[in-house]
Amino acid sequence: MSDSPFAVAQMNPDEVYTAMLADLENLNDLMLNFSNAVIIQVAMDEEIAPLLNATAWAQEPIDEGAAVFHPRTLTVNQREVPLLLVRSKIGLVNAASAVTEALSYATDCSGVISAGTAGGLAATTNVGDVIVGTEYTYTDADASAFGYVRGQIPGMPETYGGPDSDVDDAVAAAVEALDAEQAEGGWQVCRGLMLAGHSFVTAHNVKDTREAFPAALSTDMETTAIAQVCHNYEVPFVAVRCVSDLCGPAAGQDFHLGVEVAAARSAQYALRVAAHLWFLRGYTDDAEDTEQESKA
Repeated sequence: MSDSPFAVAQMNPDEVYTAMLADLENLNDLMLNFSNAVIIQVAMDEEIAPLLNATAWAQEPIDEGAAVFHPRTLTVNQREVPLLLVRSKIGLVNAASAVTEALSYATDCSGVISAGTAGGLAATTNVGDVIVGTEYTYTDADASAFGYVRGQIPGMPETYGGPDSDVDDAVAAAVEALDAEQAEGGWQVCRGLMLAGHSFVTAHNVKDTREAFPAALSTDMETTAIAQVCHNYEVPFVAVRCVSDLCGPAAGQDFHLGVEVAAARSAQYALRVAAHLWFLRGYTDDAEDTEQESKA
């Protein structure tokens, strides 16, 4: 049903009732059929496009607030892996609110993945590299005056993330599946600390960011907020992003890759991680499926 009150005002009571009933049925179907889905979040339409192209329509998308939720399926070994693709729009609050909403639909969620693009922060990072997070913290959170470390929200962990055997296995399977493509394309797959904040990291503030977070590989405006939501709800989380820009490129270093190329590369890894994670979380009747999927 249209979000516009003017559109509703122009409808007769029967039309309003029919539209509301259709919305409720769509939501009910989503909660029934996608309760154990893997959620994949992206910020922009350009980032969700390759995910939509690689998956099948399952039911009508749902618009809620600034976000759009797309129930989709991915066929792996003749199994339909349920995915809830979320286009949140850019920013920490947009991302956190959208993923919180998605978790209310996928109440037994198999895991959350943040995909799309990122800015390369480490001096060894190049455009086109794929960054897979192991830990996440905020670029511009600073309560150090009260004894907290830079990036830490008071009362919360220093970083989010940490070891998760299912996530680690899913990432390893995805990297192995795309090993030949990676070797031919020449990009790196790097695992480590990812940052997110309200501000873009550019040449004017990259020095401070690198000094404060010497181990950080990348920065964006969503991942840490999602990691915090998943920490609060005890849901597995991993960010799988492709570097589209460098925050402080060295002289002569390529510093930009088209968002369409970077988003497509991120999507390749994110979908494989999602499928393997769904199988590992126990939603299959045949134990052989997990082994077969890891080779897909």
